[in-house]
Amino acid sequence: MRSAHLAAAFVLVPLLVAAGCGGASKASSAGTGGSSPATTSGSTGGSSSGTGGAAPGDAGSDAPTTPATACTVAHQGTSGVVLQGTVLTVAAPLVGEVFVSAAGTIACVAASCATTAGYASATIVSCPGSVISPGLINAHDHTEYATVGPIPHGTTRWDHRNGWRTGAGGEPALAGLPSSTTNVDIIAAAELRFVLGGATSVIGSGGVHGLLRNLAAYPDATMVEGLTGPTVYFDTFPLGDSNGTELTSGCAYPSPIAASSAFAGGAAFAPHVSEGVNLAAENEFSCISGSLALLTAETAIIHGVGLNAKDIAAIAKAQAKVIWSPRSNISLYGNTAQVTVMKNAGVTMAMGTDWTASGSMNMLRELQCADALNQGWFGSPFTDQDLWLMATRNGAVAAKFDTQVGQLAVGFVADIAVFSGATADYGAVVNAGVEDVRLVMRGGKVLYGDDAIVGALATSCEAIEICGIAKQVCMDVPGVTLANAQAAAAPIYPLYFCKGTAPTNEPSCVPYRDTYPSGETTADPDGDGLTGAADDCVSIFNPVRPMDGTTQADVDGDGVGDACDPAPLDPTVK
Repeated sequence: MRSAHLAAAFVLVPLLVAAGCGGASKASSAGTGGSSPATTSGSTGGSSSGTGGAAPGDAGSDAPTTPATACTVAHQGTSGVVLQGTVLTVAAPLVGEVFVSAAGTIACVAASCATTAGYASATIVSCPGSVISPGLINAHDHTEYATVGPIPHGTTRWDHRNGWRTGAGGEPALAGLPSSTTNVDIIAAAELRFVLGGATSVIGSGGVHGLLRNLAAYPDATMVEGLTGPTVYFDTFPLGDSNGTELTSGCAYPSPIAASSAFAGGAAFAPHVSEGVNLAAENEFSCISGSLALLTAETAIIHGVGLNAKDIAAIAKAQAKVIWSPRSNISLYGNTAQVTVMKNAGVTMAMGTDWTASGSMNMLRELQCADALNQGWFGSPFTDQDLWLMATRNGAVAAKFDTQVGQLAVGFVADIAVFSGATADYGAVVNAGVEDVRLVMRGGKVLYGDDAIVGALATSCEAIEICGIAKQVCMDVPGVTLANAQAAAAPIYPLYFCKGTAPTNEPSCVPYRDTYPSGETTADPDGDGLTGAADDCVSIFNPVRPMDGTTQADVDGDGVGDACDPAPLDPTVK
């Protein structure tokens, strides 16, 4: 059974109820603020958040507005939908059209689809100030644990996930870990939170029928919402170590999964591996990639924080993938995967939120965390297009559904999100807020969008005001209304926060540990706690991790740290 290794995923303790109102405004769109975690979490404020309907503080305001960048219905038809705007293809932005057939598949992507059969009788939606993107794919979330909002933990950071889970190694356990829930309203609210941010699919544990596709098919195969083929084996404890076992050598873990089960039926295998920064975290990868034979082209490693350049080279050689959850990693461990090394090695990276307890509330916040790290700590190796690919096509590749979803191409299922933005390119998605999401479709079915557009494309949808803009939600979850989802979210965490407002208690995206508490300074521009000649990567974050001993990671010993070495296994290349 696919959920066998998930059942004991977290310590079951009493439910922690988080505040559901407001958030203090910050300059950084990623909510990092540039200060220490002690000053970037726990603040609450006034308006610009909500569980649906009017945002707190908006009582008595004018009626919901129509944004200046709104899409308009140019022609009402009966044979599908033509979306006009800047189309974000894998190759480049294209000013043109996407024709969604009545069957919910993409019939045309071109500068003009006028010669495609059915075009003349299709509904035409013109979005000249927007980009048309594949729906975002959240490649890692524990949706059924969305029973709490973020859990503040100040400046405490851990060496391994078992530290915050069980207090292993004498570390303080994280208080208020959420219990699993089977409450369909709570799970629907969690999925709606992602949909409001432009997502259409998730690889995760838990889910409901409708809203997001779950490419891991929890709790049953119909969760893929019409896709075909084997679903992802999402494994929280591939070594059977939910009891807190940590080994620094050898593979005598309680009950490692067999390769024959992990890849049964040709499925992709998505195991949590090396979630931490100590030797025990790296040893997990040594076993996964060694005697257990679980590192293949079908493997998508979740987290991979405690890896060095040699490990990453093994991932690249196997053509395995990595699913990156930067905010949760930074919040819990003060560090994240060596993504600059992964980029140099050619590793395909997808992106996921992890869970609300320590991760991002939606994929837009995760993208903005990744972008803040990219620009502020990693030397900007990733373009907006790179980050967008992590949130779209690469998630589909990791799940082995990349011939059906993840890009806008003829024959693909019409999972689409339309975003307005200051730029007509991939940056419009990377920098978007929930109010910038004009339309979300899953398989051609409208899930959410601006009031006028949804009203023209769908029926039986429900009104919601998002940041002063009139929208509609089409709840296709059996037995769950928008009011149900709003009521379920209210005592836990808001469904959305408006652009420019940091979500309440949002987990920090500022790298921080006792060894680098000051962040970026003039003397230490990459914020890794090392300055001048003592830093082997002056402008790229490359801290000494517990797994590294007393020096920065430099596998080939050439004096150039792995994080900034274009060939970290070759001492002749610097």
